[in-house]
Amino acid sequence: MFRSSIFLCVWMFSCSQDTDIKSIAGTGRGGGPGIELFPPILDFGALSADDAPVVMQFDISSVGGEPLNIEGLRIDSEAASFTILTGIDEPLLMVGESLTIDVIFEAMAAHVHGGQAVVTSNAELQPEVAVTLIGEGIIPELSISPDPLDMGTTYVGCEHPADVKLTNVGTDTLEIFTVGQAGDAFQMTSALELPLTLAPEESVNVYLNFEPLDEGDVEGTLTVTSSEPLGEREALHTGTGEFGARYDEEWVVPADPPSDIIFYVDQSGSMSDDQDRLATNFSTFITELASYSNDWQIIVITADSGCNAHGGVLRPGMLDYESRFQSAVSSGGGFWTEAGLTLTAEAVDKTDPGECNYGFLRPEAMLHIIMVSDEPEQSSSSWTWYMDKVIAKKGSSANVKFSAIAGDYPGGCATADAGDGYYQPVMATDGVFLSICSDWATPSNLSMLAAASVQVAAFELAATPAPSTIHVYVNGVERLTGWHYDEADNTVFFDEGIPDEGDTVRVTYGGLTVCD
Repeated sequence: MFRSSIFLCVWMFSCSQDTDIKSIAGTGRGGGPGIELFPPILDFGALSADDAPVVMQFDISSVGGEPLNIEGLRIDSEAASFTILTGIDEPLLMVGESLTIDVIFEAMAAHVHGGQAVVTSNAELQPEVAVTLIGEGIIPELSISPDPLDMGTTYVGCEHPADVKLTNVGTDTLEIFTVGQAGDAFQMTSALELPLTLAPEESVNVYLNFEPLDEGDVEGTLTVTSSEPLGEREALHTGTGEFGARYDEEWVVPADPPSDIIFYVDQSGSMSDDQDRLATNFSTFITELASYSNDWQIIVITADSGCNAHGGVLRPGMLDYESRFQSAVSSGGGFWTEAGLTLTAEAVDKTDPGECNYGFLRPEAMLHIIMVSDEPEQSSSSWTWYMDKVIAKKGSSANVKFSAIAGDYPGGCATADAGDGYYQPVMATDGVFLSICSDWATPSNLSMLAAASVQVAAFELAATPAPSTIHVYVNGVERLTGWHYDEADNTVFFDEGIPDEGDTVRVTYGGLTVCD
């Protein structure tokens, strides 16, 4: 009870300085109403959270020359541990009469609790007098500090570490059961081994990262459940996201867009009819292509080397490009003839000065790879490996597209196996997949292949954006739908309403900052 005694001394000293509230009052001047409270102090002792509440009493006595009227009875205390149980049904006390008041103490917080039971009356000299209340809680109590935690301003794309301290500021052992973090911009970076026990005045740190996803003010909450009477306690985190830069990029879709087209044609025996169909309908394909662009280049790949050894690089100015193409599509293959991705990746790779396909790959042109086979793709590595190799050589996924004329996916058909390995890169690059089981060489189908060779549906961004900040405009009108952002390629893709030649495409966004 040493702590209680100290508190009692402090409290009594404080009360002695108060000229309006006294614990004992004498009779009034001229024999008016007087009041006396006894005892002047109620010391409830020390209670744990499991202990039953303690009830103590004090008496209000009428000690003047006239009856005493009790006008009010209240508790003055910063703690909620004290409660008056007695109601005053008959407020008038005749001279010499007394009224017993019950006060209950519950240990709702740790350490010493102080307060006053204040009685208001018509006493002539002291209309307010009080009994001092003292009690001590032997219970655990959690403190989360700082609360709130201000993480300051951080660039979007960066992170700011901080920590909060969980401390048992109580007088009994505290057990922490759960620690949870809410708020998308805040993450706990270390996990506590729970349940965790803290002795009085013992602490543990919770480490956090603030990683804003957008600009502006954000909030998060740390929630801790423990054995303290409150049970669950929350602490607020705040922070502000800021962009390192804002970007405004613009492209004009060219009127005669350049296109570099590779035809891979499977040379196995079952492909002769499709080779003939492709050769016969090549002129239709070129006619459809001309409606989009006359700036095209075509090579046909059948050899294991990936070299265009049959026909050369075909261009519109060549008088015999059609016959060269027709000859090349059935020129014979090698060991890898059913591995279209192997051959086309090799063809793209051999476009440097001095190599067999030099001059074919132009930096500004769309690279369209059209693969024709009635078998599944049979390269030694995954389709993603070859697709990524081609994109790396080209320098941008925005200008690479795979299309295929292959067996129905995933079931195949009577005349062809499923085009597994061809279907996937077509879908990944928004190309055209035609069923080799059908009459695939119709003008409408060839028109789709021609359009895919030149359509500018993808726009690679110069910096990495916060996705939620991207706004897309075509000819000054914002497109709210019909496009998506691909994080892996850092590219905006149009899914519908693809811009036409001469259209202006504008993309604005807040850029993520690259942090050390």
